Amino acid sequence: MAKDNVAQTPLLPYKNDQERDDNVWTSRLSDSSSFHVDDDAIGNELQHELETSRLYYTYSTEEEEKALVRRLDRRLLAFAMLGNLIKTMDNTNISNAYISGMEEDLSIEGKQYNWMTVLYMIGYLLMQIPSNMMLTRFRPSRYLPFLEIIWCILTLSMACVQSVTAIYILRLLLGAFEAGFLPGIYFLVGTWYPRKELGKRNAWITIFGSLGSALSGLIQAFLLKVADGVLGISAWRWLFLFDGTITFALAYFGYKCLPDYPSTTAWLSPKERELAALRLDREGRETKQSTAKPRQVLRSLLRNKYIYFLVVGWTTLYLGMGGAHVLGIVAKRVGYDAITANLFTSPDMLVSMLVGLGNGYLSDYLRTRLWCILPALGLSVIGFSLLAAFVQPFGLFYVAFIVMHAGLAAAAPVAMTWASEIMQETIELRAMAIAIMNTSSSSMYTWAPLVLWPVTGKPLCYLF
Repeated sequence: MAKDNVAQTPLLPYKNDQERDDNVWTSRLSDSSSFHVDDDAIGNELQHELETSRLYYTYSTEEEEKALVRRLDRRLLAFAMLGNLIKTMDNTNISNAYISGMEEDLSIEGKQYNWMTVLYMIGYLLMQIPSNMMLTRFRPSRYLPFLEIIWCILTLSMACVQSVTAIYILRLLLGAFEAGFLPGIYFLVGTWYPRKELGKRNAWITIFGSLGSALSGLIQAFLLKVADGVLGISAWRWLFLFDGTITFALAYFGYKCLPDYPSTTAWLSPKERELAALRLDREGRETKQSTAKPRQVLRSLLRNKYIYFLVVGWTTLYLGMGGAHVLGIVAKRVGYDAITANLFTSPDMLVSMLVGLGNGYLSDYLRTRLWCILPALGLSVIGFSLLAAFVQPFGLFYVAFIVMHAGLAAAAPVAMTWASEIMQETIELRAMAIAIMNTSSSSMYTWAPLVLWPVTGKPLCYLF
């Protein structure tokens, strides 16, 4: 294979050919998942590997790297953003349906609505770690779309329910099959993007989750206006039909476009696969599947000094964000109609999206995660303090709520990026760490909706 007849820029700043060769040899010798080399075996096999990879590892223009990133953004990042949007819509549409006629149609009483949230979280809690372990054993381009097909079926089934018991069963199953998506997609994105690109992309993924909450309220308000009673179907049932349909469309997109791992993605050329691997190799991040057993991965995880801090921090962060799901219900309780109550969720989510995206870009630009997390958490403390201070007009309550949610939303994507960078020894270790972080945060929702945000209580605010 001949080199391209254009000016080529080395990706690594080697002073001479010998330093370049030494670097490639050292990289190959240290990759125990690809080679097992003893003193007598270094010769032919590594020499052949060196000469085969030299073209790819040493000579790639900046434009080639940018082209690879653009392809990944169009496929992997687009799927991740849209997937988190639809996942959030599938999760939060229950609150929009509740204030749009479900409560009256199904005679929902007391804390039955809270139990719908709790059962979803129980399913989510039980399946996060097993799902992420399965993801490392199967092809992500097949496993993640499979999960979405199941969501589609369950979401469409929600449009047909006639009892609270049926909702309980469907919510439990929906939580179980949605459990693997978000930690799985964070894991897969961390397998393809280096540090200089990861923060802003995790921010995009996170803010599309916020966009899902905002769109769910807008879509339900629209359906209340134009679709309520069409074909004898209530507007809240149309919401589930709409969400199920777009979930199926995304599953098809993922099946066609998702990558697997840098060394096994068929729609990349050999040179692109080498370049994709090198981008992560430079940071010491593992991108290849290993044969480690779950027990070995768990033992390695428990010995890692960072995992305990990450779990506690992530759990506390998402426990604070849980109140965002009851904003529309609070608005209805103080006297607003269903359409207005749905619309109140949209500005809050828009602000959260903007600050989350801005903080993600800032953390990449400044090359720091901690100093982009702490100020954001300080902002959320101000919001929490205002909410807890006194019984207040709804307008002041609403502003304090937005400040609180904005601070937490700004910290979340940067915190997950930091975790992906710290836990990089093996892909299994990173996958399990992310799953345990999300499982711990999900476990809070088995009790928090019943204790912290019961919809039977009177809101600590009043209408002007």
